[in-house]
Parts: sequence; structure tokens; C-alpha cells
Amino acid sequence: MSKFKSNEEYFAFSKRLVVIPAEDLKNLLLKHKIKLPLYVHAFLLKETIRQNVFEERLYDTYTDELKFRLRGYDSYSVFPLEKLIQKYNLDFEVSRYKELLFDFIFINRDVLKYKNNFLSDLEQLQHNYTVDLEVMKYSDFNLLLREIFYHANGHLDGVLITKWDEDFLASYTLGDLKALGKNYGVSVPRRINKSKLIAILSAKFKLTEDESLLLTKKSVLDLEIYAKEKGFYISIDLKKRDMIEYIEFSLGMYHQDRARDIFGYDIPLVTKEEAAISDIEDELEVKEEPVKVEPIVIPAPVEEEVEQQKEPEPEPVLVEEPEPEVVKEEIIEPESEKVEEVVLVEEEIIEEEPKPEALPVQPIDESLLSTEEKELLDEKINQIIKRYYKKRRRRRITWFIVIALIVLIVGFAGYSYYVYTVGNPGNLPFGLPVFW
Repeated sequence: MSKFKSNEEYFAFSKRLVVIPAEDLKNLLLKHKIKLPLYVHAFLLKETIRQNVFEERLYDTYTDELKFRLRGYDSYSVFPLEKLIQKYNLDFEVSRYKELLFDFIFINRDVLKYKNNFLSDLEQLQHNYTVDLEVMKYSDFNLLLREIFYHANGHLDGVLITKWDEDFLASYTLGDLKALGKNYGVSVPRRINKSKLIAILSAKFKLTEDESLLLTKKSVLDLEIYAKEKGFYISIDLKKRDMIEYIEFSLGMYHQDRARDIFGYDIPLVTKEEAAISDIEDELEVKEEPVKVEPIVIPAPVEEEVEQQKEPEPEPVLVEEPEPEVVKEEIIEPESEKVEEVVLVEEEIIEEEPKPEALPVQPIDESLLSTEEKELLDEKINQIIKRYYKKRRRRRITWFIVIALIVLIVGFAGYSYYVYTVGNPGNLPFGLPVFW
């Protein structure tokens, strides 16, 4: 390794190594027992496609919702990066990825502890090939090199599990999280039953069998309160954070030792990207200002409002609009002509002003919702309708029973009166005793 007096010398050398085919690179890394955690792959992939993701012409075609989510690009896990590549058919520069990988491996030579002949083998491989650069789809490249990456303890999809908070999840849709779980063999439902909730709580708090048995006697609401009192927020209707908890539980990640990231990331990156990101953030901030003025526009992301059942924001325009009475107070003149003008102006204002009752009824634009969110919204609506009809059916049955009892009582009283007075005077039917 003494061949290179500085990192910069090696960075210049690594540019010539990109001619090494991906398959030979994989075999060489496995030969020298060099493996990297998945979060390193997330970093390398993120920097490889960054220019393509934020390319101006492509960026202008994104929806406002996606632009909002791209604010968290620097924290993306592997899944959303791969989704961008697939959905927008981004060009994957294999040579760019390999150069970043070589640089990363070199600056972390003390951590990886590979032998000196690794660099010699790299140089020898480089001489075996021409200057032609390898062209390959990301899916094929990922399938080829996945053996050199492993899942670090306490990390989900290349991100430390503790970082999957509400702010981080703003970059993910419900559909993303379901697909993410599927990638790791977990079928994430939209709703869990009581027994599954108890299983999650038992695993989370390391409960004994007796303690878990006591939880079975609680209602679902009591179980959620029980979890909340312990600082653990979960619901049977899985929201984004609940979905991550479900995946973490299903993968047995509770109480798992979390690997520390001891790698260095100070490798050459494309300098234009920082300026591009800064311009994009400025553009987003400018575009968001008028949204605050218009109360009818539903701010992105819409799924947060649908899934977390947040209360709709108050509409200040209705409160602050002047009432028609203001015109009356301002113009008080004894002349009849001025009074008539005031009346006419007042009538015009009343005709032009929208009725306050009509404004709050603002339907949600379903085009802004993802397929998963539409399904979840439909399911919740169906549940409300079912509960309504169930209650109405119970009320009808109750009233039917009450009316039937009243009819029987009245009928029996009438029949008894008839027997006592006409049929068998002085006696009640069915041999009932007379107490008077």
C-alpha cells in the first residue's frame, strides 16, 4: 500500500480500475474476504444516481409530492433508490459506482484489513482489459454483486432502525412500506388483530408468559394505552411507524445488538450535485409559500393526513372575512339617496360572498392518493358503514322485542279482564290467584 503516498494518488489510480468487469470484481473481493454492510451500498448507489435523479428536465416532470419526498434523499434506504431507478428508467453508470467503490475500499483499508496483494491483484486485472467501459442494467449489476453485501445488525434496508421515525418516514408511502416488507419476506397487513398486538407487546417488553396472559384480558384500547404508558405507540390500524414496528418484530430485530458505522466516507463526489440540491430546495421553498395562503389546497404529503387521521387544519379565511354588517356601520348618512346606495352595495357584497356553510365541505382529491391509501380509505369507510348498519339493526331488534312485550302484556291484561268479568266471573285465567 506504500505505493500510494496519498489518497489523491489512489483516487487517480482508481479511475483506471473501472474497466474491470463486475463479475471479476466480485470474485476478487470474495477472494480477499472483503464484504461490506448494506448501508455502504445505499451510500454508493445514492451518489451514483444522484445527478440523474436531480437532472433538471427529469425533475420538472416530478409531482409536487415526489419533490417533497426527495428532500429526504440523503437519508434514503436502498428500496426508494431502486424504485427511482425502475420507475424513471434511470441510466445506471456502472463505471461510476465501481470508482466510488474502489475509493471507499481504499480509504477504509484499516477497517477492512485486507492484505497488501489486494491492490496488486486490482492492478493486474486492470491490465487484462481494454478501456471499454462496462454497460449493465442496475438489476443485473445488483444480482451479481449482492454477495459482497450483508445486513448489519440493527439496520433495516441499510438504515439504522432507530432512524425510522416520523420525519424519516415522510419520504415513504404506505405502498412503499408494504413493498419494503415484501422484499424481506414480511407481508405487512393494514390491520392486525388483538393476539398479534399482544405478541408484539410481549416481544417489545420481554414479557413472561404470565404477563402476556394478563394482557389477553384487556381490550384493544386498554392494550394501546398500556403501550403508550410505556412510551411505545402502536395501533391495530397500522400507520407508517406501526408498519416499521411490524417489520422489526417479524424479522426478530427487537433487542438486537446494533452495529456501529465505523467506516469513513470522505471520497471524491461530483461537486455539481451540491449546487443542484441547493437550487432544488430553494425552488421548493418558493413554491410552498403560496400554498399557505390558499386554504382550499391540500398540502402534500396527503397520505400522512389519511393514515394518521389528523384533524383538518382550520381555515382562517372564513373567520377573517369581513361581515356584511361592516358596510352598514361605515356609511350612516341621513340622506335617502346615500341610504339607497348603501343598500345596493350591501346586496352586491352579499351576492358575491360565498356562503360560509359551503366552504368547509372540501372533498379530498383522490388523484393525490396512492392505490394503497385509496384502499385503506375505502376500507375505513366500509367499516364505518358496517358499524352504522349493525347499530341500526340492533336498535330495530330491541324495539321489536319491546313492542312485542308491550303487545303481549296488553293482550294478556285484556284477556284476563274478559275472563274475570264475563267468561268466568270472579276468577282469573290459567288458575291465577286473585289478590283483591
